[in-house]
Amino acid sequence: MSGQSIYKFKNRAGHSAPVIGGSLYLWAGNQLDLPLVHDSSQKRKVTSTVETFSFSSARWSSHLTRGTPPLGVIGYSCTIFRSNIYYYAGSCGHDDCYHNSLNVLNTLTMSWTQLHPNDESMMKKGYGGMVSLEFEGTDYLFMVGGIGTTPAVKHPQFQYNQLKDGRVVANEQLLYNLSN
Repeated sequence: MSGQSIYKFKNRAGHSAPVIGGSLYLWAGNQLDLPLVHDSSQKRKVTSTVETFSFSSARWSSHLTRGTPPLGVIGYSCTIFRSNIYYYAGSCGHDDCYHNSLNVLNTLTMSWTQLHPNDESMMKKGYGGMVSLEFEGTDYLFMVGGIGTTPAVKHPQFQYNQLKDGRVVANEQLLYNLSN
């Protein structure tokens, strides 16, 4: 093994690891060096890096991203569509601070774009699910469920159950049209 350096993989939890092509992408999650604050330059520095694992070479590498990564860094939902990874909601990692913004990481340019900012009318949450789908020629993201804060608006078609710790479990379902 002379001449080869060993990649120092960070311990983490509350993250996802989507696969695009021959690589696995790992972003954020709860990490030892993640400041447990709403936002800070140190937090942005930690969350501006994406680690990838190449299946063909069996090696990890680290990539600095461009743009502004989302604040919901723990328990977010994510899915892939083409060369993009979509990230929805998640927790900041401090107190019970949840988000509901929708962001995309373009894996070709390693750049972030916010598609939809935090919306006060929708529940802010983490630990839900998300899939991408195509229906009749239109591309969508489908987000479902999660645990978070009491929403400003409770939609009658969904269930909201209060937990003993004050958080809310919901079965909200959201459909986001990627075509427009």
